[in-house]
Amino acid sequence: MERRKITVIAGLIVMAILLIQPLAAAAGSTTIQGEVNDSYQIVASDGQVYEVTDTTEGNDLVENHMGEKVKVTGTVEQEGDTKVITITTFQVIEE
Repeated sequence: MERRKITVIAGLIVMAILLIQPLAAAAGSTTIQGEVNDSYQIVASDGQVYEVTDTTEGNDLVENHMGEKVKVTGTVEQEGDTKVITITTFQVIEE
């Protein structure tokens, strides 16, 4: 009986961890609006420049939507004086 309780508690702990992980990842997401420039960057509407990381979504954005206004969601990291964004989703903003 005691072993069964331990197994049930361990299972509940594992389930709780699995449910919390996606929430923690989403908490670090940022949404930015700006324009894609010819240097593979996004220039936000506030003038901040973000380097776009080399990912499938990032490459699609910078290669196919240069000069267009976009809304991107992703995680931002500071590398020295440079802000780098890893894009998870984006959409082109129609003017």
